[in-house]
Amino acid sequence: MKHKGSSRKRSFPVRGRRLFPALLVGVVFFIGLAILAPASEWRWFVGFYALMSAISFSLYGLDKRSSTRGGWRTSEARLHLIELLGGWPGALLAQRVFRHKTRKMSFLVVFYLATAVNLAVLGWLLFADNL
Repeated sequence: MKHKGSSRKRSFPVRGRRLFPALLVGVVFFIGLAILAPASEWRWFVGFYALMSAISFSLYGLDKRSSTRGGWRTSEARLHLIELLGGWPGALLAQRVFRHKTRKMSFLVVFYLATAVNLAVLGWLLFADNL
């Protein structure tokens, strides 16, 4: 006889529940960017954010690896600079994938501030001509 919590199968694995919101935010951001950017420049914007996100994701992964092995660490200031320069989608995904930098509230506050500043500047770049 099966009891209520004895089943190990879940409809959506824990890892998926962590990743799904970050993936959704990233996909919506990149689709929105492709739609809102000027037709002649959308590839540049998407490419730039994709590159910065890849750099950010890599830095988070290297920092997590170094933290578990006691090696050289990437400074929080460097991580935040990359986020500010457009790498925040990759950073958001990396935080979930590597389970890294998700508990330190002071780090998260600066992360979300860097993301907000980046999005404000992006909005200004995209819509300054319409103001």
